[in-house]
Amino acid sequence: MIRKIRSNWLPIVLTIAILVSLGLSFLIWTNPSRFGKEHDSSSSSSTSQLTSKTIADTFLPNQVVRNGKTGGQSLLYAKKSNLSSTVQAQVEKMAFGHITKISNGDDQRFLAVLNQKDALVLNYPSSITTSIFNETFKQSVNQKKISEIDQIVIPTNGSHEVYLLKDGSLTVYRVRIKGKPDYDKIKQVAKKSTERIKVDEQLLNKRVIIAFPKKTSVPVYSYMMTKTSDSSFTNALLDTSSSSSVSVHKKGSVTTYTDGSDKRMTINSKNGKATYENFLSRTDQVAENQFLTKSFKQLSKIGISLENIRYDEMSTKNREVTYRTYVEDFPIYNDRGYGTVNFKYSKSGKQTYHFSLYSLEVPIPNNSKQSIPSTEDVLSSLNNAGIKTADIQDMRIEYEWGNSRKSNSVINLKPAYYVKYQGKWSNYETLINNK
Repeated sequence: MIRKIRSNWLPIVLTIAILVSLGLSFLIWTNPSRFGKEHDSSSSSSTSQLTSKTIADTFLPNQVVRNGKTGGQSLLYAKKSNLSSTVQAQVEKMAFGHITKISNGDDQRFLAVLNQKDALVLNYPSSITTSIFNETFKQSVNQKKISEIDQIVIPTNGSHEVYLLKDGSLTVYRVRIKGKPDYDKIKQVAKKSTERIKVDEQLLNKRVIIAFPKKTSVPVYSYMMTKTSDSSFTNALLDTSSSSSVSVHKKGSVTTYTDGSDKRMTINSKNGKATYENFLSRTDQVAENQFLTKSFKQLSKIGISLENIRYDEMSTKNREVTYRTYVEDFPIYNDRGYGTVNFKYSKSGKQTYHFSLYSLEVPIPNNSKQSIPSTEDVLSSLNNAGIKTADIQDMRIEYEWGNSRKSNSVINLKPAYYVKYQGKWSNYETLINNK
């Protein structure tokens, strides 16, 4: 028997292979969707991560503050859920009614609304247009009546009203809410929070800041860093369908891609910086009230991952919009611009994008914390160094992007106090040391 098998092993193997092949073919013919489904799902999921980011995701308020029933404020954040998104879902269900301007230029009245007891406060890092607010929260607030919004105050005591605040002009609008809002679900936001930090929302030169009344410990985070190839950006921003349309010039670590006479992109492989310029005419000038919507559309087309990218700042004076990578509702800062995308719109029509090849991808466990001083101590140190409080435009906690000593691919994000001084964000200790 064994001798027969040995002498006929080749025909036997071929017969088995044919039977297996016929069996698989039958399964594919009768149910082709079973094969390739997993691959298609994975492929579409990867693509959707880059393309499905909506305005509502990118323009969510960056921080949620809980005003207690008996007073006191706490900054809320949760590692496993997005609190702003949870509140957003409830605000979408509200039927906004009559809007009344109840205060303008009165700092005491403004602070009374901002710090009222038993309420949630949603803070934006910089003003958003009312059109962006409407799209984010599925509302129809009159854009002619209210042009910009910085804070949203939601009383949770059943008063059937919401307040929209503009801190630059200290303007407060009261919005009547029709029907019966589900305040219990809004209150659940505070219960879902796994972290609370005692804070005081104050005015600093007509700008709302989240002040820390005492020294506070804030988590340190670590991430794996990834680098995007040049081709991803050239494919997205230049006409690469024709090899003759894009010229390439390389000098040292800097590569310049030119598409005709109106588009140019420069990429520095050494520091990871990229600049894209579109030389349009004056007739293509972007209007100030379109900066946010225009920049978001362009942000979606660059080719970078938008997973943790959030709106951070708009300057109508400088005609620019900045988006940053955020971690746990705090922005990330790097002096080389890593994790930051900036758009500039000149009056001549030229549009310039500044961005980076590097981004954060995979979080790495890190259980350490770092202390940050109280806001009062920071201001005192700045004053002693000759920097007047009246000259400070803004203050906040930011995470500094720094390489790990063990690996250049691992990024440690450490919290630090940043101050906006002379139009630029700087670590307050750096400002003091440079004085």
